[in-house]
Amino acid sequence: LSAESSEDWLEKAQSLDKDGFLGEAAEIWEKIAKIDTNQNFVIYAHLRLGTTYLKLGQFQRSIDTVQAIKQLHPDNFDAHFHLANSLSALGKFSKAVEAYKKTTTLKPNEGLGYVGLGLSFFGNSDSKKAIEALLKANKLFKDKRNISWHRDTRVMVGQIKHFAKFPPSFSNLWL
Repeated sequence: LSAESSEDWLEKAQSLDKDGFLGEAAEIWEKIAKIDTNQNFVIYAHLRLGTTYLKLGQFQRSIDTVQAIKQLHPDNFDAHFHLANSLSALGKFSKAVEAYKKTTTLKPNEGLGYVGLGLSFFGNSDSKKAIEALLKANKLFKDKRNISWHRDTRVMVGQIKHFAKFPPSFSNLWL
């Protein structure tokens, strides 16, 4: 794999991923990630590789891949966000909370970090903090006129409040 052909490999990996050939896409993402000529390109390839592993149900491999890129680029929002998503998918909500908190520090005006944080708090059975984080996201989405996410976070808050009436284990159904 040469740097000159990296654009072609990128298109091929994206096409394979889109068509559901995840194993083949992962192989190409791995090759692309080894190119060290463009830092942003390498970060992107690692993140896509982590996402592909997540889709394949290889959760620990996804976490390890994104953790490695996060170590190399500790101030990269996307690395922390993808790590948090992988941790959440594995049900490691306490660790996901920490990763999502970092995303909200890196980009305090990005609502998706707060959505993930809220859902991870909910996964940890902390409805109060979940609602606080989702309300923060809701305000950010309203300010940016992102109507669909504004509506979605409003619904999430309502559902979490509704689950408070039931035993804590009942909320796991929503997760």
